Amino acid sequence: MADDLQDRQSLLAEIQRERANVDALFAPLDEPGMMSVAREDGWSAKDILAHLTAWEQRLLAWVDRWRATGNPGRPEVGVSWEGEDALNERDYLSAKEKAAADVRSEAAASYEAVMSAIEALTDNELALQPEAADGPSWAWIIGANTYEHYREHREEMELYATRRT
Repeated sequence: MADDLQDRQSLLAEIQRERANVDALFAPLDEPGMMSVAREDGWSAKDILAHLTAWEQRLLAWVDRWRATGNPGRPEVGVSWEGEDALNERDYLSAKEKAAADVRSEAAASYEAVMSAIEALTDNELALQPEAADGPSWAWIIGANTYEHYREHREEMELYATRRT
């Protein structure tokens, strides 16, 4: 799982590196390429990008909720981690009819918002464990929902790119 990078600059650098790798895979895809099936379960490249964006948006909500209430409410308020697959399915269905251009635009804006939010966190905040003393730190949570998540789906997209050529 995510390395527990504690300092902000290391975390930002790792996120930027993995996101650049992901973006390089999506960049050459035209509309039909974004819409064609990329995974065995029927998800398209567009669906994968929308999925990454949905989890970035959750991350932003966690930070905001933590700042407001002291509890990030992960994965969503009223939802346990056992409901993660249902969240992913809900997000998939929500983005299914979106145009690839809209998903790309939302992804770019979301990534910028995530980077800004991380830049606003101090190294001390990144080391905090927002849910429990024995729980993950913010650095771990951020890493798991950015560069580790990008890496996971980058590997899927690399397979997709190989099959397309």
